[in-house]
Amino acid sequence: MKDTFPGYSRKTEDEIKKIWQEGIIVFDTNVLLNLYRYSKATRETLVDLIKKFKDKIWLPHQAALEYNKNRYEVISDQEKAYKEFIEKVIQIQKDLQSTSKPPFLSELVHKELNAVFDKVSSEVEDSINKYCEYLKEDPIYSELSALFENKITEPFDDEKLEGIFKEGEERYRKKVPPGYEDEKSKEGNRKYGDLVLWKQVLEKAKELSKPVLLITDERKTDWWWKIKDGRNMGPRHELVAEMYEHAKVDFHMYSSERFLSYGQLFLKEQINEQALKEIQAMKKAEMEEIIRIKNLAKLRHEKSTIESKNDFKRLIMHRDELRLKSDEIDRQLEMIKPEIDENIEARDFYDHMAQERIFVRRELRELNHRIRQLDLITDRDFDSDIEESNLRRFFRKKRDEEGNN
Repeated sequence: MKDTFPGYSRKTEDEIKKIWQEGIIVFDTNVLLNLYRYSKATRETLVDLIKKFKDKIWLPHQAALEYNKNRYEVISDQEKAYKEFIEKVIQIQKDLQSTSKPPFLSELVHKELNAVFDKVSSEVEDSINKYCEYLKEDPIYSELSALFENKITEPFDDEKLEGIFKEGEERYRKKVPPGYEDEKSKEGNRKYGDLVLWKQVLEKAKELSKPVLLITDERKTDWWWKIKDGRNMGPRHELVAEMYEHAKVDFHMYSSERFLSYGQLFLKEQINEQALKEIQAMKKAEMEEIIRIKNLAKLRHEKSTIESKNDFKRLIMHRDELRLKSDEIDRQLEMIKPEIDENIEARDFYDHMAQERIFVRRELRELNHRIRQLDLITDRDFDSDIEESNLRRFFRKKRDEEGNN
């Protein structure tokens, strides 16, 4: 069974260890670009770990190309983020300067606060200057260039690329991973970037006849196999099967934090918990933003004036579904909580579900607020014979009655 359907079985510790021992380690673009977003200590920890596997590492040509195209934008974004942060700090400092309105702070506390603000501003200014210098001379780029010298796969020629783009149309139509999620957000042939990268990984695996460990910070489901409750089971089974069919080797994937923890474990080194926590915190913030945007889009899509009894029932049913979902999340969190200190996957799942719970409860509050605002009432107040054409009059009458009361 396992040989027939290799992608549907989670790998054992021995199978994973074998990939580390015998395979190659390949990096996605986002892993390299995220180095600009980490603190210096965390970045150095990751780069040092990559160096220790220098005989195994490869960079797909597509990943190297996208890194070169996007690194200046990432540097600029980080510079902007620090500038926005310092503006917030300055505004908070101004708000606390007043001695004529609450909070009434002593002169000594004001002095101590100003000293702290000055120290924060100075450190942030240093970071801004650092990113400005990166636009002229980029030490991360220099280090990565040296690290991956002669370790970048060969580029595909135009004819090969055209064939991949044509194949991509059919794959994306059938939702065959990877890359079809990019069809929503990228135009032209740019949407086939992940597929080109994947094809280059397949070619290198076949050339070397070695199993592959892909390190990627990609979150989309066209790379990862996720079950309904949100748990990550590993790479998509189609990717494992295609790798075996094309190169007759095994395939596995890790995010940056798992690469750090398992890599140091494989080398029998002490895991750098501080670096791990920083990477996880950034991942958690990204996850929160993704869920926030998704729920915001959902609320905007649903937000409309209730004009029929069916709409009312649908909204009530949705509220009940959310309540059940919230209860189920609470149950899953209680079940997984004892494992989070020892199991990285359990910790990831717990963080994901905790964020999901926040937004489910927030959506419930929004939903209840909308119901109250629209004067929606219980089912018994709706007579089954009320025609849809009379509903507006029905709601106006209810509002007028409450206004008179």
